[in-house]
Amino acid sequence: MSDRCSRKSVLINLLGLPLAAAAVVGVATQADAKTAPSAVQYVPKSKNGKYCKHCRFFTAGKAMGKPGTCSIVSGPIEPDGWCVAYAAK
Repeated sequence: MSDRCSRKSVLINLLGLPLAAAAVVGVATQADAKTAPSAVQYVPKSKNGKYCKHCRFFTAGKAMGKPGTCSIVSGPIEPDGWCVAYAAK
């Protein structure tokens, strides 16, 4: 895999992710319910060095390394997970 980023992927990362996070937050607020993990492409492993545990929407579990919760995604959330709604603390 190449270490080079295409202009398109950089623009998507810079513009798309914050918009996707805003859209997800808007949907969650309107419906007063959390979003399904599949809707935000949640995976239990990090992507590009970004982790749920470093996201503003993540709340850690009671024990270190155990699943926590997310304010916008339903279900248990792995600290080392990731989704398109990721927003750094």
